Amino acid sequence: MAAPKSKLTPSQELMARIMRIVRSCPEAASEVLELMFLVSQIEAATSVDREYRDAKRVISRLRNPLWEMGPTDREKLLAAAETIRRVCRLAEDEIPTIPIADAGERARVEARLAAALAGEFDGAQIARITGIVAAALQN
Repeated sequence: MAAPKSKLTPSQELMARIMRIVRSCPEAASEVLELMFLVSQIEAATSVDREYRDAKRVISRLRNPLWEMGPTDREKLLAAAETIRRVCRLAEDEIPTIPIADAGERARVEARLAAALAGEFDGAQIARITGIVAAALQN
């Protein structure tokens, strides 16, 4: 009798799906690696990110990829997004339509940059850097 197949944790399931995407769509590898990084941040910071802002952004990015793909690849991304939504117990209406649509995102980025760059740049410079980072996240 064959040994029963071990059930994957939600994180393992997500990683397996994302790796299948990379194998089937190598030109998307850099964006997928960025998503993998964000997913690892979600796992590491769920106690810090109580509102699951990073998870919401990842789900939104998976639903609105930066590259063109076929229907099969698109279905894989949507399945990965649904896995994250389910694991984080997020309602559909909590997911932003664009990755940085969360109203508090710019303030959150600015606060983190101000803390990281304190003493190196003045307030006006940090505001300009925040604008650049927010614009990059928007795309």
